[in-house]
Amino acid sequence: MPYMSGSQAVIQALRGEGIEVVFGLPGIQIMQIYDALFDVPTMRLITVRHEQTAVYMADGYARSTGKVGVGLVVPGPGVYNAGAALTTAYAASSQVLLVAGQIPSGGLGKNQGALHEVDDQLDIVRPVTKWSHRASTTQEIPAMIHEAMRQLRNGRPRPVEVEVAPDLLDSVVQIELIEPEKPFRPEPAAEDVEKAAALLASAKKPLIWAGGGVNLSDASSELQAVAELLRAPVVTTPEGQGALPYTHELLMGSMNYSWGPGRDLVPYADVVLGVGTRFGAHRRDPAEVLHPPQKLVNINVDESEFGKSYPVEVGIARDAKVTLNGLANALKGRKTASSWGKIELQDIKKRSRQRIRAAAPEQLSVIDGLRRVIPEDGIVVSGVTSMGAWGTIAFPTMRPRTYLTSSYMGTLGYSFPTALGAKVGNPDKPVVALCGDGGFLYAVAELATAVQYGINVVAVVFNNNQFGSTKRDQDLHYENRVIGTELRNPDFTRLAESFGAQGVRVEHLEELPRAVEEAIATDRPTVLEVTVADKALDPPYYTPIPGM
Repeated sequence: MPYMSGSQAVIQALRGEGIEVVFGLPGIQIMQIYDALFDVPTMRLITVRHEQTAVYMADGYARSTGKVGVGLVVPGPGVYNAGAALTTAYAASSQVLLVAGQIPSGGLGKNQGALHEVDDQLDIVRPVTKWSHRASTTQEIPAMIHEAMRQLRNGRPRPVEVEVAPDLLDSVVQIELIEPEKPFRPEPAAEDVEKAAALLASAKKPLIWAGGGVNLSDASSELQAVAELLRAPVVTTPEGQGALPYTHELLMGSMNYSWGPGRDLVPYADVVLGVGTRFGAHRRDPAEVLHPPQKLVNINVDESEFGKSYPVEVGIARDAKVTLNGLANALKGRKTASSWGKIELQDIKKRSRQRIRAAAPEQLSVIDGLRRVIPEDGIVVSGVTSMGAWGTIAFPTMRPRTYLTSSYMGTLGYSFPTALGAKVGNPDKPVVALCGDGGFLYAVAELATAVQYGINVVAVVFNNNQFGSTKRDQDLHYENRVIGTELRNPDFTRLAESFGAQGVRVEHLEELPRAVEEAIATDRPTVLEVTVADKALDPPYYTPIPGM
């Protein structure tokens, strides 16, 4: 066994597991790891300006590539700073590994005021990680990294955290590195697949409800096969967008904020196949709630999600790709009872789009324009802004892993740094972040990172000089008693230029698609500041649905 330091063991273990990029911010307790990175030029280091954005970038990298994203931070305030991004990665079931420093081993648990000391740091991350661990010896480091990667690559992919004290990083001992394991995707029980196939084949109005788990499992082709065999329409959650191409005749659209095709499909379905979705309670339309005698077949790698929202007739706690493949094989050659008509489904999809266009013509015009100029494999990161919210309903997503949201966490400020991580993982694809003015300023310092490393993201900043959604809360629910929601913003174009990025002002919404197209062609970090009047782009949750 070779001799190496603990910091070298961290980097060699990560390299052995196939890690190619680390997003981090240096500090005294992790400088040994930075030094070890110096000797591994094949592993790229992106130094950020805030620990929160290190983990956002790791998240964007992970979800857009299917690879593990790694964040590297100091203990205490560094871990706390990373917290909002960890919550987002947790909500989105993202493969994020947070490597954190610690205070010296001899001071752990003594509360003596060591630099960055927090007692107990593992407790901080436990609610928003799948697994966390502190190395107790230098020899343990490779096994700890190996287990972290096993947790990330098997079952539900939620963040994990590992931490190492600086004295263990300094220590030089004999180290045994561990070979990486292939992800374990066990086959579902044959009787469960057969029961699900029989129930779905007998359904007169089958419906498939696809969530983010389909994309995370890379199960799009298997989903399409099952949908076509059943002749079943497919609706998605916002995280499930791209599970089928928007142009596929069975893809009806995304459901969110009571919008989308759900009200024309869910009440009439007799059997629903839910795949990779938790049927979350956030802003669910009453018309989209299942009631007896409707039956639910649920495929979810996380068995704890079964029955939280609806009783499950058949529950299969296995990976979506493997299970859908088995289900497709069980359906082949079997007679199915679906009575959905092609014209009927076309009308449902058309009506859903018409409702959105009638209520939000400007928003849909912008979305359609962006779709025309962003290539099918281009990545859109949808921020917590009015246009981002409309995008979760109406953006015609064509491929998996190309439309990213903050899931149920709704994290303000995540879209720009998440887009940077996605671009690092996909340097040859255009990446566009949809940002509000308030949210963009959370991570505006990362323009410096984008310029330094040539991370050529297009950030679209819709500027109405306010926290728009909360100001609408005040308008509608607090008798227009406006306080604390109006903003005095910088000139975003000049701000971008001061960092060395390109800044462009867009005075009219109809000019935005052309500006995005030109920014993509320029291939440099770009901020497009879009002037928006007060209440001009109301979000979907404050826009009445026509006929309701």
